[in-house]
Amino acid sequence: MDEKITIALERQNPWWFGKAFCTGVDRLHWYPGLSKYIKAREILLLTGARRTGKSTLTYQIIKKLLNKNIPPECILYINLDEPLLQSKSKDPAYLIELIENYMALKKPATLYLFIDEIQNYDYWVQTIKTLFDTSDNVKIILTGSTSTVLTKKISTRLSGRYFAITVYPLTFNEYLDFNNIHKPTTIEKLLHFNNYLEFGAFPRIVLEKDNELKQEILKNYFWTTYLKDIIYPNNLRNNKDVFGLLYFVISNIAKPFSYSNIAKTLGISSETVKEYIQYAEDSYLIYLLTKYDNSIKKQMANPKKIYCTDTGLVNSISFKFSQDKGWLLENLIFMTLKKQNMELYYHKKRYECDFLIKDALKITGAVQVSLTLEDESTKNREIRGLMEAMNTHNLQQGLIITQEESEKLRINDKEIQIIPVYEWLDSKR
Repeated sequence: MDEKITIALERQNPWWFGKAFCTGVDRLHWYPGLSKYIKAREILLLTGARRTGKSTLTYQIIKKLLNKNIPPECILYINLDEPLLQSKSKDPAYLIELIENYMALKKPATLYLFIDEIQNYDYWVQTIKTLFDTSDNVKIILTGSTSTVLTKKISTRLSGRYFAITVYPLTFNEYLDFNNIHKPTTIEKLLHFNNYLEFGAFPRIVLEKDNELKQEILKNYFWTTYLKDIIYPNNLRNNKDVFGLLYFVISNIAKPFSYSNIAKTLGISSETVKEYIQYAEDSYLIYLLTKYDNSIKKQMANPKKIYCTDTGLVNSISFKFSQDKGWLLENLIFMTLKKQNMELYYHKKRYECDFLIKDALKITGAVQVSLTLEDESTKNREIRGLMEAMNTHNLQQGLIITQEESEKLRINDKEIQIIPVYEWLDSKR
């Protein structure tokens, strides 16, 4: 093995030498699937946006293995963000030879193989498939932050051989954990919620105390995703158009759009808009929400909405927090529902309802989001939209999430619960 590569691997695997390594704030109990999948033969794939904590979770898994007396030499961690390893990304034999040489040298009964940012190696699918099919004593754990590379290739070449978990920014309960807040009062919940909404939930941001530094770090996260997961992997040259599009859509979260309208606004083609939005979605920076329709064809043609992976990211790039708090709140509710793997749509006929929840073939829930219902016209508008969605899909109950208000309404045979967001978040893992 090349001496420089050996040194790089020794630096990445401090447990080989009994050295301490940082595992951050424990999150394993929030991801019960991880422990279950580690025991399974199949490949474990951790996906999600950059800086959501995928690497830290892998360190926590490694620490847990070491605590179970797994020999340190049976754990090999390879971070493909390492420049030296990235320089080998186009060598089809390199990675498998590195791993096989290590196994020949250490002869582990079982090798726990962790590969971080797997999408940085061009031949990763072939390598992983070969390892999985030929080595019964290798447990493979991968992380990656570009879904188009990961999901499309893995679903075709590695079908039936893997489990996938998406790692998101922290939930509100995780955020409270990170801040050592246990059994908070209502006032404490509201105070912490406002901070959670304004600065978001990337683990590093939650642990940072300096608000100005938080903003700088968030901008850095955006630029890293923009360059490493959108511009470079897709060989995009017109950076100005890409940035203009991202700024536009992130400045207009939760608002209906069509590709043609954005194209007209920005002076680029509809196909280019669609392409760039797909790249941003593939990087886990944004998510699309479709208007519900029984016809799949009409559903695809309907205006869509865009939400961002983190409200702090939105606020650092384009929003004025106090002015746009309502949109951020809606974004937060969307992402919280998304983290629970719910199939989501929005409702629009005569009136609008923010979220429909679909389970199998049936709409099972309707959720409206409003910062406040103090204004009577706002309250009537939100109720009209929710009631229309409930009537359309034969739902007996509906939900309106607000910043602070709480109330139960009965309209005809329907029940509407109005609940403060911090209480609703408290019920979500």
